[in-house]
Amino acid sequence: MERLCELCGKPIPPERLDALPKTRRCVDCARENGSDIDTKRADIGMDLDTYRDLLRAVRS
Repeated sequence: MERLCELCGKPIPPERLDALPKTRRCVDCARENGSDIDTKRADIGMDLDTYRDLLRAVRS
């Protein structure tokens, strides 16, 4: 199903809709006006310093 950009009215490419199914903006409008996708901050269950240390250990 074709979806049109809420700002410019151009069709949103299927590849973008595959990656971001809830988007309502084309790539150009998202670049110019910011993304319309709301993200939630995930609770990682540990303090940030511990998480960073864990990432460093895994990457080394």
